[in-house]
Amino acid sequence: MKAFLWASIALTLSMGTAAAAEQFDGSQPMSCKPLKGHDCLPTEDSCKPLKPESEDKNAELGIDVAKLAIRSPFRTSLLPIQHATQNRESLVLQGADLQFAWSTVVNRTTGAMTLTIADRKGAYVVFGQCRIVPRK
Repeated sequence: MKAFLWASIALTLSMGTAAAAEQFDGSQPMSCKPLKGHDCLPTEDSCKPLKPESEDKNAELGIDVAKLAIRSPFRTSLLPIQHATQNRESLVLQGADLQFAWSTVVNRTTGAMTLTIADRKGAYVVFGQCRIVPRK
């Protein structure tokens, strides 16, 4: 009986940990702070540090998979999420606008984010950290 009780407790704890470990699964809105970025051009041998377009140090991307949209502090219009999927480790989001394509990968456990944006001139690679925000 004691072994059954401990097995039940262990199973309950592991299920709770698994659920908490996958909080970045797209079911809740996220706010993602860019931490480091690179500007890559085909005419250059290496990428250069990406300079922020805004002086706002608190500028963050708002990701809402349920609404299929990303809000960027650098645009007035929303970026449409055209494809969303997930695997064991990552939430993968993709989309395109008239002149560029983008892809975002968010670690389902830690919220670490990698965003790539490509156009006919080059590409940006941005690394950041996401957090869950309450739905409004």
